[in-house]
Amino acid sequence: MQEHIISIDQSLCNRCGMCVKDCPDNVLALSDSGAEYNGRYCVRCGHCVAICPQNAFSISGFVDSPEEIRTDIKVDPEILLAQIKGRRSMRQFTDKDVPPEMISRIIEAGRYTPTGGNKQGVSYIIIRENKDECEKIAISLLRKIKPLFALSRPYMKYIEFGDHFLFKGAPVVILIKSINMLDGALAASTMELMAQTLGLGALYSGFFTLAVRRSRKLRKLLSVASKEKAVTTLVIGHPAVRYQRTAQRESANVIER
Repeated sequence: MQEHIISIDQSLCNRCGMCVKDCPDNVLALSDSGAEYNGRYCVRCGHCVAICPQNAFSISGFVDSPEEIRTDIKVDPEILLAQIKGRRSMRQFTDKDVPPEMISRIIEAGRYTPTGGNKQGVSYIIIRENKDECEKIAISLLRKIKPLFALSRPYMKYIEFGDHFLFKGAPVVILIKSINMLDGALAASTMELMAQTLGLGALYSGFFTLAVRRSRKLRKLLSVASKEKAVTTLVIGHPAVRYQRTAQRESANVIER
């Protein structure tokens, strides 16, 4: 794990106290010379860096630098809701490749998704070259365990695990793994939304995720450590179909107290 050191430029600090008020860990205090870090455990959330009007804070050890938050860029709530409503699980893809810069944006969306306690323990495996081999191993396993699963899940007996059942011929697959399941699931949701804004389609391949969890061969091939959990799998490609309208949903179950 990279070491992160908090530094405060006292010559810039104007003792406004905004960093102290916003710190979730109470590790900052004001002295006569300015803001000070008391050295206690800090989750390195970066709120002090983000909120300081004087840019007096810095945290070392990160690959990128803080970016100015632009107030002129706002997401239209109607457009965002329309995007969310219009998403579909894509099962038909063209043979057009997905360029690396698009995948980088999708990963970046996952990287900036919140994690509990700022653990940042989510990681990603981009499957391209070994895609066919991974799918073949997973399909073989699923065919073997299908009768057992059908005992508790009757719908399983109607599923036919064809050779391309899992990835649907899509060019890219991303396995999201994490020590914390919720963190990985949140990242995947943000990544899918980013894929949609790029004009791509995505499919959550739950069966492939199940295979990874149960197959030592797959875990070894994909370098999934024993303490890591395969959270979910995003199958990504250019859609071969265009959906014309949203799908209906049940009413939200909302309780007010």
